[in-house]
Amino acid sequence: MFSIFPKDDHNQALRLKRFFMALGSYWMWFAICVLFYSQGQMTRGGIQTLVVSSFGIILCNGVIFALIRSGYNKKFKDPSLTLLQMIIATFWVMVITYYADTMRPLVLLTYLVVFIFGLFRLNVWQFLFLSVFAVVNYALVILLLYKINPDLVSTSDVLSIAVLAVVLPWFSLVGGYITRLRAQISQALSTIEKLAIIDDLTQVFNRRQMYKILEHQKALVDRGVHPFSICIFDLDHFKKVNDTYGHSAGDIVLKTIAQETQRNLRNIDHIARYGGEEFILILTNVEKDQAMICANRIRNIVRKIAFENMPNDFRMTISVGVTEFQASEDIQQAINRADTALYRAKANGRNRVEFETPVSGS
Repeated sequence: MFSIFPKDDHNQALRLKRFFMALGSYWMWFAICVLFYSQGQMTRGGIQTLVVSSFGIILCNGVIFALIRSGYNKKFKDPSLTLLQMIIATFWVMVITYYADTMRPLVLLTYLVVFIFGLFRLNVWQFLFLSVFAVVNYALVILLLYKINPDLVSTSDVLSIAVLAVVLPWFSLVGGYITRLRAQISQALSTIEKLAIIDDLTQVFNRRQMYKILEHQKALVDRGVHPFSICIFDLDHFKKVNDTYGHSAGDIVLKTIAQETQRNLRNIDHIARYGGEEFILILTNVEKDQAMICANRIRNIVRKIAFENMPNDFRMTISVGVTEFQASEDIQQAINRADTALYRAKANGRNRVEFETPVSGS
């Protein structure tokens, strides 16, 4: 069923909310026009002008809504179509200005409404472009009125052009600065969010995020949606790497193995650093047999990795413990079970995969 706001695209829904905020501004302008008309300040246009302008505004905004709701707006550099919407709004302000008679200076206040929407997206140069567009359009309106009848133009109209030519570029500089600040704050928040869930060295999920993912997967299993399996792997004889080549070399080994493992997982699977040289794989919708196949595949990939700034014959191996999560059990129970399988893999000679069977009714 069709809905005004898309339910599966947060960004598109946000763009449409801003669109409807802008649409509300048109209703404000319409109310102003009705007020001017009722006070005899739109003698040259009449009711026909209000009707035609209203249909024009509805048509323009209908096109904008269709572009955003259909998703076609994503083809543009600015999917919000901010500058396009502001240009259209500026044009309709000019139409109001043309017919506003002695109330023209008051109409110019509506420019502030148009320019405020630019704070969502526009940079300095886009603001300046819009400023020039607005000043030139207003000057053309005054020139056209002067050619029709010089008595329609007053000294205040000429002064208004000068004021616009000064105020709008200044607003553009301030608006562009605010836009940059918003972008920097957004980037900073994104970085903070990433730091909260990503291990700084290996760039895979950290322990805190790992438990969140496990809680989510547990909820799915408990509801009977699908199973999942846990693999814990540990780098064999990793202490010798630090002792022989130094901790910086050890860091390279950890990061390389983590990244290579991540590249060889499905998008629905996850890897997290459990601690030190231990990592956990969370394999979605995977039972014992597929989990063992995946674990052995990762083990074989790791032992073939050639590490940067290390001897050509240097290779690493991993030992892996695997288990399948059981409905309603505690997450730590499953982790402990995979850990038991890991220690058995090490005790049986390392560079191998072992499975720990869940205890019935655990």
